[in-house]
Formats: sequence, structure tokens, C-alpha cells
Amino acid sequence: MDENKEYVNIENMISDTDITDDENEVVDIADMGAYAPRQSQQSQQPQKSKPVIMKPILVAAGIVLVVALAVIVIRLFFNSSVEGTWHYVREVPMMAADATSDEAVESVKVDYYFTFEGNDKVTATIGTITSKGTYEITKNAEGKSAISMTLTDLITSYNFLPYGEYDLSVSGNAFTGRKLVMSTSQDESATIEMESASYTAPEITRENEFTVKEDIVGTWEFSQTGYDLSYTFTQDGKVQYNEYVTQTNPYTGMEMTIDYTINGIYDVTDNTITIHFIYTKDSSMDIVYSLENNTMYINGFPFTKAGTASADSAE
Repeated sequence: MDENKEYVNIENMISDTDITDDENEVVDIADMGAYAPRQSQQSQQPQKSKPVIMKPILVAAGIVLVVALAVIVIRLFFNSSVEGTWHYVREVPMMAADATSDEAVESVKVDYYFTFEGNDKVTATIGTITSKGTYEITKNAEGKSAISMTLTDLITSYNFLPYGEYDLSVSGNAFTGRKLVMSTSQDESATIEMESASYTAPEITRENEFTVKEDIVGTWEFSQTGYDLSYTFTQDGKVQYNEYVTQTNPYTGMEMTIDYTINGIYDVTDNTITIHFIYTKDSSMDIVYSLENNTMYINGFPFTKAGTASADSAE
């Protein structure tokens, strides 16, 4: 090493060096201490910019949430639609033919359940019998909402279902309960007030132990011009009867439709099937049957078993 070479003291060099900041103020680097600028590998790396796409996504999500909340609020508090199930109780006369000798009542209370669907279909259920029809919502001469319904006549004398055009109003909300009122100025007694509800089929009590008869289990169908009938018998003793009939009214010339379903339970004794169901009270009906291959004759009418060759040929 050359003894004549000068050695530079870096600390003295720093203490004697002044720099000027952006405001032209003289700063002594030695006095800055820990705040003195230092370059590192990390500071030399370029910083990644945040994706600008996040903001539009958050805005869109917020809009969707607000719209969803608005729809929920409207449905809960301002829902004026008739869609859904409605219930009301009506007292109707007890027909002499339906009353037994020990019944002193002259009327009976009937629970009606109406279900309006979005496709203009309506059902009216009493007990375990469901009548099917159509409805239409329009504006009357005063510009108010009106509803027209066409419902099937049921099989017994308690047919007090609304028919024709009624003034319509829907009020209330999901928390206090909703109310549907159908009225007509022509007959104030025909006003119907229903409340939103859900239908639960009443339980039918079986008196005797059920024994299945395998040869009648299945769906049996009868189809002829203007008539479509079917019985479905299950292995656990349940039965469903469907009837769809179109006829021409001999007085008005208008086409009439009968469309209803009976749900119940059944028993078999010899050549008789007893169907138990509920209308205004526990009821039953007997049908006489006989079997021949895949055909069941019920009260003289041939019903073919669904899914068999004879049923396909009948179609």
C-alpha cells in the first residue's frame, strides 16, 4: 500500500456536504440522522397499480343489492297481486238429503281455499276436493280492478263458488296479513273477504285395517269424446279421482267445463271399492268394478290401465 496516498474519511465528507431540498432550503445530511434518504432494492422496484375494474364491479353489485332489497320491500308491504292461496269461511245451508236424522242443524260452515296461479289458473279446494277453473283481472267501467272467474261445479249440493265478475281489492302486508275482497254492487250479500293462508289437507281417519289388492293398484283411464276420467289407486290405500268433462249447455248453447279432483283413501270389499274423502264432513262413495285383463269396468264403463298396450290403442 502506498504510504503517500491520502485516505478519505467518509464521515467527514458527509458532514461537510450540504444538499438543497425542493424549497431551496439548505439541509445538512448529517443532521437528518435516521431520516437520511437510503436507496434499497425494494424502492427500486416499480409499484403495481391497482386494477381499475374493481370499482365498476362494486358499483354493479351495489345496484343489484339495492334492487333486490326494493323488490323484497314491495312484496312484503305493497303486494297487490292476487297470486297465492286465500281462505275464507262461509255458512251454507244443510240440504235435507245431506243431513242425518240426528242432525238438527240447518246450516254448516265450509272452509274454502282459493289458489290463484300466475298463468290465469285458479283452484277452489273444500276438504279434499279441488275444483279447477280460470280467472282474468281487468278494469271495470269506473277504472277499478275487477276479477272474473269460471269454476267447475262440484259434485255435491254445497256449490257456492263465485262465478262471474267481481270488484277486486287487495290490502295488507306480509306481517299484518293480506286481505282479498271480492264484491258486487248487484248483491252485497255476495261479498267475499279472504285472508292469505296455506292449505293443509285434512286427515282422513281409516276405521278398518287396510289390505291391498294388487290387481287394482295403478292408474285407470277412460277417454271418450268430451270425457276424460281416471282413478289412481296406490299400494298404501290412497286414491285420486280426476274428472274433466266438456258439455254444451242446452239452454245457453255455451260450452261448459267440469274439471275437479278428489283425493282420499279406499277400501275394497268383494267387487266394491269404497272411496272415503272429505267435503264439508267425512263422506264416501261406492263404485262397483270388475277386471278383465288390463281393463277395469267401473260402473259399466271400461277403464284401461295406463302404460299398457290396451291403453295405447285406446288413445
